[in-house]
This record gives sequence, structure tokens and C-alpha cells, in this order.
Amino acid sequence: MFELISSHHFSQDLQDQYPLISFDSSSQSSELIISNRQENSQISAPELDWYLQNTQADEATKLANLHRLFQNKLAIFDHAPFKEYSLEVGNDLLLIGSDSPTAQDFIQKAQNEGFNPSLLDAQKIQHISGKIGSFIALLHDGEEISFSQAVLFIHDENLPKFLGILSIQDFHSPEEVLALLKTRLGNYTYKTTTLYTPSLCQYHQRRPDKNGEGFCHKCVNVCPSFGVTKDDSIMELIFSQVDCMGCGGCVATCPTGALDFAPYTMDCLIQSLRFYKDTQILLIPENFLSLLDEINIPKHISPLIIPREKFPSEAHLLAIAQESGNSFIFFSPIISRPSQEAIKLVNDIYQTLFQTDALYVANDIETLQTLWDKPKSIIQYSYTPSPQESKRKHFAERLIFMIKDGDFGQVESGESGEMIRYGEIKIDEDKCTLCNSCVGACNVNSLIANSKKLTLEYNPSLCTTCGYCVPSCPEDAISLHLNGIRLAPQYFTYKTMAKDSLFSCIECGKPFATSKSIEKIKSMMGGHFADDPIKLRTLECCADCKVKLMLEGIK
Repeated sequence: MFELISSHHFSQDLQDQYPLISFDSSSQSSELIISNRQENSQISAPELDWYLQNTQADEATKLANLHRLFQNKLAIFDHAPFKEYSLEVGNDLLLIGSDSPTAQDFIQKAQNEGFNPSLLDAQKIQHISGKIGSFIALLHDGEEISFSQAVLFIHDENLPKFLGILSIQDFHSPEEVLALLKTRLGNYTYKTTTLYTPSLCQYHQRRPDKNGEGFCHKCVNVCPSFGVTKDDSIMELIFSQVDCMGCGGCVATCPTGALDFAPYTMDCLIQSLRFYKDTQILLIPENFLSLLDEINIPKHISPLIIPREKFPSEAHLLAIAQESGNSFIFFSPIISRPSQEAIKLVNDIYQTLFQTDALYVANDIETLQTLWDKPKSIIQYSYTPSPQESKRKHFAERLIFMIKDGDFGQVESGESGEMIRYGEIKIDEDKCTLCNSCVGACNVNSLIANSKKLTLEYNPSLCTTCGYCVPSCPEDAISLHLNGIRLAPQYFTYKTMAKDSLFSCIECGKPFATSKSIEKIKSMMGGHFADDPIKLRTLECCADCKVKLMLEGIK
């Protein structure tokens, strides 16, 4: 299943401990999946050579960590459901801007590189749509111009969000622009980067807010491209896998887990972490691995390689700390804003509970060198989220294990209200009529109705603070408070927010409504029916008796 081709020799005793790894370069097994040589297997794992070159570990630890790296790649093979797509990109290149010596010079250089360039005045363009290889520019006179890629000689904030449309201002030279454009010519391939579960989404087909935008669209707000956009006319998200940069920032900020990172799903992470128990992890995005080519990795450090840098959320980070049983190091020159907030939240929780950080961030090699001795054993816990389990449920289950019966006070988060935020709602029980409009509005089961007890119950740990329940309440009984997480058992259980009793028909005695709803109706209609005792009495009758009374009144 695994193959390691290296001049480094491990003793036979050590090799025998890992029967899944083949150390024989002459092996031609049809079951070979992962190798450090791309031509030999279905998946290449160059990080194996990187680790062998840089580690200071003894032989046994070295091979154990190589086995972990193999298992990490196997988890991707087994649990990353991404698909590969392809499209044709022609050499027709549109330059958008006014005629100038700079534009003419670029046209000449583009022709020399095999492109078929043309220049179009930006003032003539009404709209641009499509994707790389098949863009269409609709002009004000109704004409349509097709092109495969474009270069902007004007300032525009939105068009560069398309893959295949570049701004000349973002590059040092025309040659640099053309070099990038050429890499996309011919058969261009790309993969699925985001997985989407609409039933968990708190934007999908919901009523818009007072601004007509929807209550949660953080994924759209953080996306640097057109990988995910929204259509407020139908309240649906639109995903473009070809335009997606694959950074994963939308995954980190999604409060429900409606978005997952296809190249490295939560299932991938949990499966990999099973092999990292009792280790001190160095978490490294694969795209930054080359920055550590000449670094000495201490014996006690076990590297875990992830595809990109921006997708880790608070659930990912807490899982790494708990499953390994140790605090860990995250090396990445780039940390997304959602991940920054997630790091702060998890570290604030660990500081409150254990007076230490859960993870340490190194943005550069110099900082990394100072952190080798920071990770330490804290608390180990293994948990496997169920299929389609919400991110808040996963995070809550892990927190419950650490808190147990203690009350450690409040941990703040989400003051900006833009990225990762926690809090709770409060309900005015005197106003609540148990109409359950809020229950229907909540798609994460934070609010539920108990029909046997006639109660409205709420679990704050599952609440994403989207605020959708607030305007859904016809009685204006709900308020939202972004006050963070209460590290106490009661924050993670359902509590009664309002309760009522059944109201029985005053004619037949059959229970048919809640007492509060009848009182509400009486307060609204009593004045209108004050001069009609029969109509007034119908307010407290079931449907059958109401009709009976009204007919008797006619007689």
C-alpha cells in the first residue's frame, strides 16, 4: 500500500513493525497507493523526503512519523471526495483599456508568445460573464465578444476575481503576466475545492434581512474570488469551482459546517489524527513546505501536512489539540482572519481551563525556531463526529469533555460580528406565546419545542447567533447577545425558555390550544367583540364549538 524509496536504510526489525510500507524499490505491487515517487503510485508524498532530510529524530521515531505521513495521505485518498474537471482555454486574449504605448507594447509581446490579442475600450463594456476559456463581454450596443483570458489596463475590483482575468497592476512586468497566462492554455484542469450542504446553510432559501441580503453570508464576504457568490433574488449561494482559489477561508468562517474543504475534509483530519495520539504536532500547509527545506526538526516534533492554510476553524484546531493530547505549532506565513479568530478563541479557552495555549503560531522560520519547546501534554480525547453533524455540535462535544462539572466563567468571542462569533439569545417569557415560529426558523436544532411539556427549549452551544429567529418572532420576544461561550455545563444542555399549559374549550372541554395563545387572541380581539357576547365566547372555543355557537347566534 505504501512505498518508501530512499538511500536511508532502516533496520529489518523496524521495517517489520510497518508491514504496509514497502522498502523495496523493485516492488511492482498493484496495491501500491502512496509513494514518495510520483511515477510509482496513485498519490505522491514528497513530504516524506522532506522529513527524512530535515529530522533529527532517532530511527524508531523517524519511521513512526513517516508512517503517520503515509496515513495522512491515505486519509485524503479515502475521505477527500473531490472531482477533477477540465476545459479548453484558447489563445484569444482580450486587453481591456484605452489605446496607449503600454498596451501596444503588450500586444506585440503577446503575439510573440503565440497569443491572439485584441484591445477593447472599457467604456464600451456593459457586462462580462462566463469563465476561463469561455468569457463573453456584452457591449452597450448589444454586440458580444468572446475571449478565453483577459488583461486589465484599468482599475477594477471585481473582474480580477475571475480566474483568467489579470490586472497588469498586480505584476512586475508584461513577461510575468504572459508567463502565467500561458500556464493555463490548452487543456486546463481543476478540482472540487468546496463541499456544500444546503440544509445546514443559514442563507439558503431563507427570508432576507432588513437590508435584503440574508442573515449569514460570511463565506461570500471572505471569498477573494468568485468561488462563492450569492443571489439575493432567490437566496441561494452560487459556487464556481474553477474560479475558487482553494484557500478554504469560507470553510473556516462557516458557523454550521455547511461548507467543508474537499481536499481535506473534517473526516480526513479525524482519520489522520488517530495516528497522532501522544505526539507534538507541527501543522504545515503543503504550499509552504518548501520554506522549511533547510530546517532542523527536533526529535519530539511530528509533522502533519494539510493542503492549504486558510480552512482550519475552531473545530479543526480543537480536534488537533485533543486528539494528539498536546498543544501544537501551526507554521504558516498566511493566517486567514477567520482562522485568527478561531486561534484566539481556542487559546482563550485553554488559558481559562489549563492556563496554557492550545497552539502556537509561527509566521516565519525565526519565530518557529523559538517555539520548538512550547508544545506540552495537556488533555487527550478522541471523538468522531457523526455524518452531517454541525460544526457547533462537534465543537460543543469536545468542550463538554474538558469542562465536565466545572464552571469556568465566560470566554468572549465575536465582538466584530463578522467572522466567528458565539453568544446566546434571551426570550421574554411574558411575551412568548409558544407559537414556535422561532423553532421553525432554527435549522441547527438550537431551539426545539417539547410538545409533551409544552415548553420552548434552547441549547446555546448549538446556536450560531445568526439572528434569524429574532425577526421571526411575531411577539418581539427574542433578543440576541454576542457574549461568547459560557464554560459551564448548563451552556451545553437544553434549558426551558418559556412554558405554557393547554387551554380547554369552554364549551366541550377539549384541549385545543395553549393558554398564552388564547390570552393573546383575547387581548387583540376582545375589544372588537365587546358588544357581542357570542363572538366573545368563541374566542375561547375550539373550531367545532366556534361554528356551533355562531350558528346558534344566527338563529
